[in-house]
Amino acid sequence: MGGKVIQSARPGSKTFWLVLLVFVLLAILPLLYLFFGSFFPEGSFSLEAWRKILATETERVQLLHSAILGGLATLFALLLGGGTAWLTERTDLPMARALGPMALLPLLFPPIVVAMSFADLSTATGLPVVALLLGVSHAPFAAALTARGLRSIDGRLYESTLLARGRLRAELFLLRQCLADILAGALLVLVFVLSNHGVPEFFSVKKKSWFVYSEAVFLRWSAPGKPGSLRAAEAVASSAPLLLLIGLALLICLRARRKGTLVTVASDFRPLPLRALGRGKLPALLFALILPLLGIVMPLWRMLLWSAGSTANHGTSMQTAIESFRRVVTELSGDLGYTLGMAALAGGLVVLVALPLAWEAARRKPWIEALSLIPLAVPGVLLGVALVRLWNDPHLPLARLYDTPALLVAGYGTRFLPLGVLALANAARRLPASFDEAARLSGRGPVLRWLKIQGPLLLPTAVSVFILGYILSLRELDLAVILPPGNDMVPRRLANIVHFGNEDVGGALAVLLALGAALPILMRILLTGKAGRADL
Repeated sequence: MGGKVIQSARPGSKTFWLVLLVFVLLAILPLLYLFFGSFFPEGSFSLEAWRKILATETERVQLLHSAILGGLATLFALLLGGGTAWLTERTDLPMARALGPMALLPLLFPPIVVAMSFADLSTATGLPVVALLLGVSHAPFAAALTARGLRSIDGRLYESTLLARGRLRAELFLLRQCLADILAGALLVLVFVLSNHGVPEFFSVKKKSWFVYSEAVFLRWSAPGKPGSLRAAEAVASSAPLLLLIGLALLICLRARRKGTLVTVASDFRPLPLRALGRGKLPALLFALILPLLGIVMPLWRMLLWSAGSTANHGTSMQTAIESFRRVVTELSGDLGYTLGMAALAGGLVVLVALPLAWEAARRKPWIEALSLIPLAVPGVLLGVALVRLWNDPHLPLARLYDTPALLVAGYGTRFLPLGVLALANAARRLPASFDEAARLSGRGPVLRWLKIQGPLLLPTAVSVFILGYILSLRELDLAVILPPGNDMVPRRLANIVHFGNEDVGGALAVLLALGAALPILMRILLTGKAGRADL
């Protein structure tokens, strides 16, 4: 071989650097533009916006409320999502094969729809109630990661610990082995809850007496009578405490993932043995049904009743429901199609950008994962403001695309790109090094080797990443509120129901949105016979 250096089976370096440039332009540049602009709000250097951080007792209380809301919602998500995953993966729970995937279905409804459904049943507006609803909406993250951690543990290790040290030690060993995945799921829930503005704002309309910090950030941006540059400066400065909380959570999440049970499944891998529940089967089954009941059955039931006229004085009827769905098809099918199309494009963008970044992160550049977390560390409201400020600058070429769907796809793709990088990097790490050696021996060039040999091995995870990006884009409300092309997105339309009524059509629209969100999952089941498993 004469000392010839053999390249690893990976995408070409030019492709990687090009994709990294795209990521920087999509995510890093808008945030840097917004950050440095906050020091020059009116054309001259000023620290006025930064001096106002937590300057009032009200803002300090709001930040405390956000921390409490995030902690409670994460606890609910762990109990419901992680608990359900533990039961379905570790015990002989009846209908476990169905209840496991059902724990992921609350992703199909936007959190605002879950909140509206609950508000239709109860007048409660307390912080624990909102925490429960947000916990239910984001519990699939905890369920998916807990299940992944449990599936990664070789059953022989558990059985040997059980024989040598007893039941308690074996269960503690099991908990330690998957603790990193459980913690990562919990911290992802915390990040999304701390960033959420739509659900707390919805309950503000319902006259709740407390406010969270994300509402304060949004009010800074939407304050009337101030120039856009000044409003943007105050929004970015006021976000600093929230950014610190979210950034700390994401750093812990990344550290937890690196210490997690990321093992390669060998041919003789043995899954964990199932524990018999005995008389506890019925209580366990009832517990496992809580998450799908709150996250799917309740919103679906209430939205169907809305479509049938439950909010009107004349009562419900099948004729009203048919008319509601007919109106959606004839009057709002454009909005529904636009929403599904934008979500599909955003999911595709996530896969295209995340795949080369994730491969390099797994093989030789682990810092990419930390860099990719930046868009997730930024609240959706602030990310939207950054995109607006950059893309609406008349001196830059992006201004031509400001009012086009390109802004929306870029925003949604940027928002959920970190999840794609984390999932695909995790999948790439699980591929044995021997695959790289076999690819080098094939005689193909670097790009062709990767496309023909390594790429197909990541295809199932890439499909899951697309579906996840697609579904999360359908749920996203904060970016839709900030970005002008988001005015026609269905979550924005549904949120407007709170202010302008028309619940019958809104209910039908929410049901069709959920069906649209489930479409790629149904197609995957039909094509492969499997629903797929999340691999965050």
